[in-house]
Amino acid sequence: MKKPRASTGSNDSASKRGAKKQSSPKDPFAVPPHPLGYNFLEERPRLRASRFDTILPSVVAKYGLGRRLIADQYQEAWREALEALYGGQEEFDFVEESASNRLETFLKCSRPTSLRGGVLRIEVVSHLLASELQFQTPRLLDELRARLPNETINEIKLAVR
Repeated sequence: MKKPRASTGSNDSASKRGAKKQSSPKDPFAVPPHPLGYNFLEERPRLRASRFDTILPSVVAKYGLGRRLIADQYQEAWREALEALYGGQEEFDFVEESASNRLETFLKCSRPTSLRGGVLRIEVVSHLLASELQFQTPRLLDELRARLPNETINEIKLAVR
């Protein structure tokens, strides 16, 4: 039987395995002073103030505000174009009492949805209203071009939902 070795107070097995000697740290700040890590207190270049007009387009694009503003512009231009065409015309016979004339009916039952490749897409509730609007498409196109001069609108496509 082997005799157990007596403990001498030093760790013989650790020194035999080639363990690194523990020495006092050279830099007292080597341990991170903050949970964010070693580079927390590192000097960084200061941020430069930018002009508001250079930052605004990126913020508008990031949060999709541009699409909302454009949709409101299209809706307002559509409303004005319909008002120019159907401002004071007679009533429909088949419409409910809540929509008393053509203008209110078209405003209630149609809306612009998108503009892609020069084609403005208008959603309409019924085929009857779409066929009525189809006859007025050239005049509506002229009215919309006048109200949206920065947009290139070549055609109006009526889609029944």
